[in-house]
Amino acid sequence: MGIIRKSITAVSGRIKNVLTRFRKWVLEVCVLTPGHWKWATYGILIIIGLLLIGLWIDYAGVLHIGIYLGAVIFFLGLPLLYGLGVRLGLVALAQIPPRVNWIIFGAIFFVFTLFRFPVKGLLIIALFLLLTGSFLGAGIYNLTGGRWVPLSRVRRILTLVFLVVGLGLFTFGWWYLLYPGKMPDEVKAWSMEAKFHPSAMEAEDPSLPGAFRIDSMTYGWGKDRRPEFGEKVTVITPMVDGSNFLDGWEKLSGKLRTHYWKMTADSLALNGRVWFPVGEGPFPLVLMVHGNHLARDFSDPGYDYLGRHFASHGIIAVSVDENFLNGAWSDFISGLETENDCRGWLLLKHLEQWQCWNSCDSSFFYGKADLDRVVLIGHSRGGEAVCIASGFNRLPFYPDNADETFEFGFGIKGVASIAPVDGQYMPAGKVTPLEDINYFTIHGSLDADMRSFDGLRIMRRVQFSDSSYHFASGLYIHGANHGQFNRSWGLFDIGYPNKMLLNRKAIIPEEQQEKAALVYLTAFVKESVDPGGGYLPLFRDYRSGSQWLPELVYLNQFHESSAVILCEYEEDLDLTTGTLCIDSLVGKDLALWKEGKIPKKWGNLRNNGVFLGWNNESDSIPGYYRIFLDTSASEKIGNFRYLNFLAADAQTDPGERKDTTTVDSSIGNKKKEQDKAKRKDERDRDDGKEEEEEPLPVDFTITLTDMGGAEFRIKVSDYQKIQPPVKPEVFKSKLFWDDPESEVILQYVLIPLDAFMDERRNRITASEIRSISFEFDSEKKGAVILDQIGFSK
Repeated sequence: MGIIRKSITAVSGRIKNVLTRFRKWVLEVCVLTPGHWKWATYGILIIIGLLLIGLWIDYAGVLHIGIYLGAVIFFLGLPLLYGLGVRLGLVALAQIPPRVNWIIFGAIFFVFTLFRFPVKGLLIIALFLLLTGSFLGAGIYNLTGGRWVPLSRVRRILTLVFLVVGLGLFTFGWWYLLYPGKMPDEVKAWSMEAKFHPSAMEAEDPSLPGAFRIDSMTYGWGKDRRPEFGEKVTVITPMVDGSNFLDGWEKLSGKLRTHYWKMTADSLALNGRVWFPVGEGPFPLVLMVHGNHLARDFSDPGYDYLGRHFASHGIIAVSVDENFLNGAWSDFISGLETENDCRGWLLLKHLEQWQCWNSCDSSFFYGKADLDRVVLIGHSRGGEAVCIASGFNRLPFYPDNADETFEFGFGIKGVASIAPVDGQYMPAGKVTPLEDINYFTIHGSLDADMRSFDGLRIMRRVQFSDSSYHFASGLYIHGANHGQFNRSWGLFDIGYPNKMLLNRKAIIPEEQQEKAALVYLTAFVKESVDPGGGYLPLFRDYRSGSQWLPELVYLNQFHESSAVILCEYEEDLDLTTGTLCIDSLVGKDLALWKEGKIPKKWGNLRNNGVFLGWNNESDSIPGYYRIFLDTSASEKIGNFRYLNFLAADAQTDPGERKDTTTVDSSIGNKKKEQDKAKRKDERDRDDGKEEEEEPLPVDFTITLTDMGGAEFRIKVSDYQKIQPPVKPEVFKSKLFWDDPESEVILQYVLIPLDAFMDERRNRITASEIRSISFEFDSEKKGAVILDQIGFSK
């Protein structure tokens, strides 16, 4: 036993000796001296300095040097103060040399202050900054001050490793910032794959220039710092008092705003760029307004391509200047608060000015503008502002202050929103209503600013109450971004340095985005001011005008005042009741049946749809959703020619189906067992196949039943294929966004009743319809959202 203990002791001693020598070697080779820490902070500060220089390059010619220095103080000074605070908290722990640790922690806060990404992305950027600066700084430290010669071979190798790794990280970092991104996976336009397409329109391409010769001018208050609204302005306009609509102007940022713009909340300018057709008139009038872009990177010139185009078609177009309400670097303490009501009100004050010119025989525009044919077009916050203007146009008082009286009542025939916000202004906690106008909204899937299609939320609440025809329409364009609808904004939807991490390669070319905008906005203005011009089918289905449009993926949404909507799912909590002419609603053999808010990436659409899911994996018995009409339906829809609804892939797992099928006969049970066996064989065969690379559209059968029980069927995919979820890659990496991969985008489906046939190829008329069934017989498993099921003429 003594020999064993001695052997164990000897082995233990040797192990301890080896560990002691290894520890001593590690400390001698790898320990960082205060000099290393000092130079590591130099490296970090150099990278921070380069980022701040990039900030200057991005806004050279836009920012005043004083504002730039203020931004540097904010983005650098405040984080370093945070770092100093952490240092004071950790000084007792002596974890890092106290003279430099506040720089390191300040760098972390610098990243969290300058960048606007999810926490996971910020942590990666902060770690990257610290490692890059530390490796470079530590390596340079050993190369300078005569420290290289006495270094051991191991330390020289480590120095070179520091430098190589640091330079590699540095080079990769800047390459990644400049790298435009990767080309996205191709997304098929499934609508174009349908068997039957709508007829091509015979109208002229609305994106082609019109026949009118055009001219241009500006109007403004005459003392603006910009010559076109200052000393070179064509027509002088009065200032207007917007103090009732603005909160926050009295604060420090407001004083800085006044210093720059030479105006206050009670003296706002009416500035506009005008393109007009040369001729007698009167001509329709279009006002266009930008959104909240950097105030001194002026936004109003960016719609010149639209203004000139409208003027060539005999329409006066005005790009309204509201840059003085936009955010600025001087707002880093506090900016204007919920100013969109002021943006909308200013548009109506512009219309008042046009009314004054139109009736004054000595004015430049005497008799030129038709104030009964007005269209408002807004972008981003401007997209909500035009809706606010339309609402204010009908009101006698400002909802938030009755001291502000309204006497507008202009003939606003249409409102168009480009990638709008919604809900920034909510008087009495309510969204602004839209009533008895035409409405159009357009949005891009690569929008890095407004990542959700809020325009659909606005579209869905448009109400029709008078006897005139009106429509509401939406267009979703895969690959379009936020900025390229405005030439001043362009490719980058967000500010520096965050914009450097956008996947710019995935964004469609500017000319394609402008082409789509020209086609739809021109057609919308024409249909609003001169109904019956032949462009209405374009808003129901882009395929009717596909010869005019770039080959992209488009999704249409549509609703019209002449349609009869049987189910819009807003009336109550009862799943078996509908909106109009409904006897009952029935669901059978479904895995999912509920009504609820339709989701977006950000929140929901504030309106309901019906969620229907099916799971036929265990057998081939399809689930169905059936709408039974009451006796009043024949009179309401008797002469209608189309069945219409909105549909989208629900992007949810329907779950398992509860077997509610009541088949009791031996024949029925035998058929059910045969179907199960057939399904099992199909699954076994599918297990050996490769999974589809691209998801397929959900498909189903619609069956119309007449009074005698005859059934008339159609496959939805024959007329419209429901686009599978579109998954845009907005940023270069998923580290930089935490939104859902895709958004539920409803798609308008219009099917002629003539297409429905029974086994004898007989057709059914609207007055004969007793029930409408959605039968989910085409796929094993899936889910859809349906909304606004009805009939149209």
